[in-house]
Amino acid sequence: MFTILLRTVVIYAVLILIMRLMGKRQLGELEITDLVTTLLISEIASLPLTETGIPLHHALLPIATLAGLEVGMSALLLKGHLFKRLLISRPTILMSHGVPDREAMKRARLSCEELLSQLRLQGISDPAVVDFAVMEPNGQISVIQNPSEKDTPPPAGVMRLLISDGRVNRDNLRLAGKDEAWLEGYLKKQGLGAREVFMLLSDGNGTLRLYPMKPTRTPRGKNGKASP
Repeated sequence: MFTILLRTVVIYAVLILIMRLMGKRQLGELEITDLVTTLLISEIASLPLTETGIPLHHALLPIATLAGLEVGMSALLLKGHLFKRLLISRPTILMSHGVPDREAMKRARLSCEELLSQLRLQGISDPAVVDFAVMEPNGQISVIQNPSEKDTPPPAGVMRLLISDGRVNRDNLRLAGKDEAWLEGYLKKQGLGAREVFMLLSDGNGTLRLYPMKPTRTPRGKNGKASP
């Protein structure tokens, strides 16, 4: 028991030292190299804690090697643009001037529901007020609100996704106080079918946001009211 305790303390101290040398950046975000290093270090460090038959240096040496590789890779990425392009993804613009980019969302494997969820987490219920939404290399989404829209009153209710990538969400349609007859009539007025709509949102109180599959500069119905 004392041996296990001593080995735990030694590895704990070494890991703290290694993380300190690797820098604060690893604590705030995980790039590909960071993730691989973290997974390997955690796996290697756990082996000698309970397996007393494994010499301690068999874990400390690989951990030190991985830390050295991570520090060296970080320095290489700062100077080598080729390695940076290969190992670090570029920021992806998901929304521009209130309009979602369907192709960019597909490349980022982000659904309409996930995008709206990320906007709500940042206090934005209406996509129309977003100037830019960008998926950063670490996977987080940065949202820049349009300055001219900051004083715009928010929707009266929760914006519900009635159509997502051409598929009608009947549950949200019901929660928004609408039915399929209303939806069919509204889309007919817009000259669209459900399969031609990327996103259709409603707060159930007259505010609609319509984004066709073929992108337009601004969402249709930005200031419009729902048809009765």
